[in-house]
Amino acid sequence: MRNILLVLKHEFLTTVLKPSFWVTTFLLPGIIILLNIGTQIVSENAFEDSASTLIPGTDMTQSQHTAVIGYVDEAGIINDLPPSVPRGLLQKFADEEIAKKAINSGAIEQYYVIPADFAETGNLSLVSAEFTPFNVGTEDMFDYVLAYALTGDETEAAVYIDPTFSVYPQDLAPQQPNEDSQSPLTFFVPFAVMFIFFFLITMSSSFMLQSVTREKENRTAEVLLVSLRPRELMMGKVLGLSLVALLQLGFWLGGGLAALDRVRAMLEVAATYALPPGFIAWGIAFFILGFLVNASMMGAVGALAPNAREGGQFTFVILLPLLIPLWLNFAFLESPNGSLATGLSLFPLTAPVAMMTRMAATAVPVWQIAISLGGLALTTYGLVLLAARFFRADTLLSDASFDWRRLFTAFRGSD
Repeated sequence: MRNILLVLKHEFLTTVLKPSFWVTTFLLPGIIILLNIGTQIVSENAFEDSASTLIPGTDMTQSQHTAVIGYVDEAGIINDLPPSVPRGLLQKFADEEIAKKAINSGAIEQYYVIPADFAETGNLSLVSAEFTPFNVGTEDMFDYVLAYALTGDETEAAVYIDPTFSVYPQDLAPQQPNEDSQSPLTFFVPFAVMFIFFFLITMSSSFMLQSVTREKENRTAEVLLVSLRPRELMMGKVLGLSLVALLQLGFWLGGGLAALDRVRAMLEVAATYALPPGFIAWGIAFFILGFLVNASMMGAVGALAPNAREGGQFTFVILLPLLIPLWLNFAFLESPNGSLATGLSLFPLTAPVAMMTRMAATAVPVWQIAISLGGLALTTYGLVLLAARFFRADTLLSDASFDWRRLFTAFRGSD
């Protein structure tokens, strides 16, 4: 027991005293989360801007259509503009020659030509200073102006452009907790939880691989094996790095909860979003077991690999299950109780990330949480025992290259 405690203390202090530990604990995950959330915000805002439509009561001064738009009304149908369209936004030209001079001089960026037979054909021409084949950006607004010119009524014109603009959806089924689509936290919190648990588990478990391969490369393992058994070495490393992982989790959970309270106060959504009871306790349990699963596999790879470079080539296979929820994040954000999200949260190797994301997104039945945690615990027990079989003197002192054939050979040799 004394040897295990000595290894535990050494692993903990060696890891937390490195500047790189604090960089990976705070800076790297924070940057990645901000980048991913930022791209989501930009894409949503871009979609909202491109989908904006002029309807009664819309303030055009706040919309995307701020440049002056010219038009030539050869049909003589635009006698007045809708009240919601600011004066000066549209400029009428007597003929197309004058409009061309205006666009060449830079006074306007584009102009529409309403032909004399517009009422019969519905044809409309647009001349733009720039070539924009995919999105010219003013069709909805000018269509609304034409509809108003033909109907003389803003409401009728808006219905002509968008027949469903005044339809409001009503959920018939009872809304589950944390499923308020109007609250931005319904999206951001599960998204942040997913990335926090993924990065903390992957980073903390990678310390195991770095520790074992470093001691093999500098021949420290030869000295250690003189005074302690390989199983004691593995147990001390696992326990020491478990404390490191819990330290990281404490920083991130504390900071995350403080940020959540502040955002809820700013957005005044405290009544519409709240983490489920016991979320912290469940999170610690799933995190520790997830760490042990991945750290034990990292330790086995480190025991067989002659150096960190060769061992790092196999880390992707170990971390692949944790990546799956990130690749399929839409399933958790759009349908957290769907079959895909539920299945991933019950599968042991994806459960640490998937289940915590589901719990942050919706109300998860307790029996599902218990089954997921139980399956993860059994998997952890089996993988720790399996990894311990590779912690032997012949593997820790070997310089042989690591490949899948050697993995199976070492496994059979441990029988």
